[in-house]
Amino acid sequence: MMEGYLHRLDELLSVSPLVLEVEIVRRSIRDTEFEKILHYRYRVLLANGDLIEMTERVLEAQGALEISKYRHHWQTANGVLIKRWDNAPHYPTIDTFPHHLHDGSETRVVSHPATTGLEVLQRILEEAEI
Repeated sequence: MMEGYLHRLDELLSVSPLVLEVEIVRRSIRDTEFEKILHYRYRVLLANGDLIEMTERVLEAQGALEISKYRHHWQTANGVLIKRWDNAPHYPTIDTFPHHLHDGSETRVVSHPATTGLEVLQRILEEAEI
């Protein structure tokens, strides 16, 4: 299950003509008696110079995947934030707390449902201006 998720993520990165380079900063799976825990962090360079940083902690237990922690950051080649999806618990007044989106700037924080790295990557590749 977890391996399938990673395979779909890696496949999307490898087949997209928009992806110029992928750096795997961290990718580890720890298998305990009760669950598997995946941590990964990727840096992705797009053909237009945009940078994506994807970080996720995924749990697999009792036949289900749960994204317990994530931060997916998309910025221009000049370092200007385009969007960042995360679930850090620092905006308790947002109705999708702790899930939220920084939309265009650090201070423009809006509600956003929980998401996965795969969903975010698909969306970025659809929206990126190359």
